[in-house]
Amino acid sequence: MAKYYLLKTEPTEYSYEDLEKEGKTVWDGVKNKFALKFVKQMKPGDLAFIYHTEKKNR
Repeated sequence: MAKYYLLKTEPTEYSYEDLEKEGKTVWDGVKNKFALKFVKQMKPGDLAFIYHTEKKNR
């Protein structure tokens, strides 16, 4: 049974457009130990919703 994951990116670090160009990637910049635990559990066939934040100019 597939698991579902919510992934967050920073567009200045790695944008969704970068992922579209490359087609796949290795998520190796995760520093949060709790998040890293779940990234390591991911398997082919699992589903992910990816969103990225955007810093607003003030």
